[in-house]
Amino acid sequence: MTTYTVGNDVQALVADIGSYSTKIGYAGDDHPQALYNSTTAVVKAQKNQSSASSNFAKPPKRDFTLRCVDGANGDGDYDLVNPVDPVTGWLFSPPSRNIGASSLSANEQQSSTATADAWESHELVNSYLQHAFQHSLGLSRGNNNGGGVDTTVDYSHHHPLLLLDKSHTPPALRQRLLEIMFETHNLPAVFFLRDAIAACYAVGRTTATVVDVGYSGTMVTPVYEGFVERNGVLRNNACGARNIEERVLEMMDGLVVSQGGRKRKERLRRRAKEKLELQQQQQQMSGVEQPSPKKAKRDDKGHFIKEKGIVASSISIPDYLMPLYQVRRASYNPRKDPFHAWSRLALAREIKECGLGVAVGPMGYVSSAAAPSEDVNGDAAAAVGEGGAVVNPAAASNNMFLTAAKLPYTLPDGTNVEISTASRCDVVELYFGNDEQNSLYRDNIFDETVQKLEEYSKEVEDFIAEGDDDDKEETNEGGSKSITSISAARGDPYSNTSYRGEKSSRFAGSRRNNKKTQYSPNVISTKLYTACLPYLRTEPPNGSLDEGGNTSNVNDNYFHFLTSASPAQMVCDAVYRCDRDQQAKLLGDVVVCGGGACITGASGVVGSSALGGGGAVGGSSLLGDEQAFPDRLREEVEAIVHKHTMGWRVKVTSPNISERAICSWLGGSILGSLGTFQDMWISKQDYEEYGAAIVNRKCP
Repeated sequence: MTTYTVGNDVQALVADIGSYSTKIGYAGDDHPQALYNSTTAVVKAQKNQSSASSNFAKPPKRDFTLRCVDGANGDGDYDLVNPVDPVTGWLFSPPSRNIGASSLSANEQQSSTATADAWESHELVNSYLQHAFQHSLGLSRGNNNGGGVDTTVDYSHHHPLLLLDKSHTPPALRQRLLEIMFETHNLPAVFFLRDAIAACYAVGRTTATVVDVGYSGTMVTPVYEGFVERNGVLRNNACGARNIEERVLEMMDGLVVSQGGRKRKERLRRRAKEKLELQQQQQQMSGVEQPSPKKAKRDDKGHFIKEKGIVASSISIPDYLMPLYQVRRASYNPRKDPFHAWSRLALAREIKECGLGVAVGPMGYVSSAAAPSEDVNGDAAAAVGEGGAVVNPAAASNNMFLTAAKLPYTLPDGTNVEISTASRCDVVELYFGNDEQNSLYRDNIFDETVQKLEEYSKEVEDFIAEGDDDDKEETNEGGSKSITSISAARGDPYSNTSYRGEKSSRFAGSRRNNKKTQYSPNVISTKLYTACLPYLRTEPPNGSLDEGGNTSNVNDNYFHFLTSASPAQMVCDAVYRCDRDQQAKLLGDVVVCGGGACITGASGVVGSSALGGGGAVGGSSLLGDEQAFPDRLREEVEAIVHKHTMGWRVKVTSPNISERAICSWLGGSILGSLGTFQDMWISKQDYEEYGAAIVNRKCP
């Protein structure tokens, strides 16, 4: 096995493709140079297209939040896509989203190369890396060919790549990504690093329980001595930043109705009428021939009839938070659903990030919208929320939040609203609240996730069965399989074998007339889905349950990571799944990272003494304590652990709020710049000698 060494004048690249943002930069830097949104607008290819070798008919576009992507007033056939599947968290695409492989004919599949990406997500990964290499990092050759600029990149003489992936990614997906890195981008060396391990390195730890609060969900991963304890990995799709933004939208929609009222609609109607009349005047003045003057109309009595213009009362004003693009339109008509919903989420994200939409309440905070418990005294005075709504009487103890000064905010349409501190804390209780409302919300998301995974499994099974039927038809008609089917039958590049078995089967039947025969995109998809199918199932395989009905081996290949518990309970459950000797150390270091954890406390509130001491909310700073989220998580975990184990210490570590969202990337940047790391690269020679399965041996 060869050793790849990075030269002194060459820096390694670190890439982290997340569900919200993609971060790519040089190892050793303290911030990524390329940081852009992972969600992009594309036009998907049609299945009946003859040249549908790609999943997209047009290249991706990123500027779609404030303006239309296809002309001035429309989005055309564009749709929003993301390489990270929100259900599984993998770089995964179900068969229903892939066009390139299924639309190719048999002859086209034989002539296709292995660099053709049949999956939508993998094609997006190629596009993102190409964009970062050429435009953000400036790795293009820049040769002048006849006055034009050659934008191709000589990757073989440039930098190795350290790619971050999730702790529960199936081995087959990692093998396919390794093939893309070497076959498509011709990189000199690659290394795959688990994002939880990278987060530990960012804070100087090798043993910790990592709580990654991402955009599509929260992952809790125990890491012991630099290795992931896979039997303790847990995922909750309800506790994500996107769900928090949806809650902020619900809160702001309620404020628009309660505080905007009739005056808001009248003002917006007058503004819309002025815009429409101005547009009519501009259209009349822009005409070449002036229209002939119309004769005034008279009624039966000879009186002049005044022609009606634009009636302001006929203009409909939506009763929700309108994004900026919708406010700029004269008639306030929305765009089609994916782009309209994304623009509203972008506005909610802006409100959240400036500290107006969310705030972390102290330990013991009771949501004002929660149902009252049975032990509440019936004579207790009910607290009154915004709009005069009666809230939980138990929330009367949070009077400092209910009576605190409200924060003003001006909506894009000019409406002034005031946001209470209690409403901001109620939004974040999705992470910590154990009341009926928040628990029911998490349970519903859990049920939806299980249902989607079952749909994925059914799609994959149908796709594999369809491919088997096609192979049988080819064999019956021609008497022998095609070259593609022969190479697929002899060599299985995505089987869960060791690297030695992969070495012996990689080139089996892959040469014909001294030319290397590549797998077609359809065969790649079939074998990749076959290898990923066990990991998509929500139930353990047959024979893995003992006599008591319990799972005999948690490491069985199925999606056993889902949970509907709160992040604090997830930390305890993940630690208790590990060995007894590891539990104390894993609870002693809990690392909080991810963009969803970048939430501050309420302004003027310090720790959990706010409820007991009854201090007043004050201070001129809008943002509260940056460590409010880690501190609240520590208190919640301690309340669970100390019920039965009083001696265990719980310590929560988290970077400052400016580095919390890029914590995993920073850990990869630190590791890639170490001199002792250079022996761990997977070189191109290793890939050619041992095959793609080497990634499961060198990158655990």
